[in-house]
Amino acid sequence: MNDKQQQVESFPWHIWEEHQGLQRFHSTVGRPGRTISGRLLPGCDMLLGMIDMAKSHTIRSAWVSAFGSLARAEFSPGIRISETNSDRVERRPNVYLPGPLEMWSGMGRLGIPDTGEPFIHFHGLVATPEGKLYGGHFFPGESIVYATFEVHIQEILGVEFTYELDEVVEIPLIKPKGRPERF
Repeated sequence: MNDKQQQVESFPWHIWEEHQGLQRFHSTVGRPGRTISGRLLPGCDMLLGMIDMAKSHTIRSAWVSAFGSLARAEFSPGIRISETNSDRVERRPNVYLPGPLEMWSGMGRLGIPDTGEPFIHFHGLVATPEGKLYGGHFFPGESIVYATFEVHIQEILGVEFTYELDEVVEIPLIKPKGRPERF
């Protein structure tokens, strides 16, 4: 699923109440694999560049951290109660920031599943030339590298990240699954 599709979706607000006090989660055990250290070059899309960097090293699942400069950025600054239905939550409208910008910190995870489209779920904190800070959920195709963008990819062996419909939240979310390691 294209991560950008999430920005128009909404989900129920009160789901946490019925599950409060229940420690529920999805998890699986993996182990650290290779560590890729790289740099995205000027003009590169920040997130698509990270996915391509992972693909070039045959990485299937990873934790990503990054920082650098952006020529522009577009992201959602969070979620809010829906303006049309107070029982639902929706993603806030995207913020567009022209550059130059500095991403002080960014992190996420990426998946290149056996079936389906590669994806990255990435959040970051950016600073404007005036020193104003913004943060949020970034989408592929919207944030372009200005001068340099440092990327650290930590491979996770034995894990596959997939997008699956979460029946409680009512939108596709990342689910970690165990997977046989391939050597």
